[in-house]
Amino acid sequence: MKSIATLSLVLALSASGAVFAQAGNMKNMDMKEMPMDSMNSGAMTKAATHKATGVVKAVDTAKGTVTLAHGPVKSLNWPAMTMTFVVKDKTFFDRLAVDKKVSIDFAKQDTGYVVTAVK
Repeated sequence: MKSIATLSLVLALSASGAVFAQAGNMKNMDMKEMPMDSMNSGAMTKAATHKATGVVKAVDTAKGTVTLAHGPVKSLNWPAMTMTFVVKDKTFFDRLAVDKKVSIDFAKQDTGYVVTAVK
């Protein structure tokens, strides 16, 4: 029984040594060539930000939403359309008025597409 425990310990230490050796080789690695879009680190993943320009069609401060008739969104391959976005930062409502032309930045989050900036 002692020999199995000893063998397990030796194998574990050998494997950890290989991991540390590999990590040491990464410091001179060119990270620009790594496919970062396929890496997912959970909460650390930053949502992609998209841009749209259009005319405000409706504002619902109670629901925290704005409806925008926007032009095409190239980053998502979307055609022009009218859609409703969540507005989490309530100060954005000062710049969102019906019939006003605006440019927004938005990102996909758990609640849908959320406005992250208004210009």
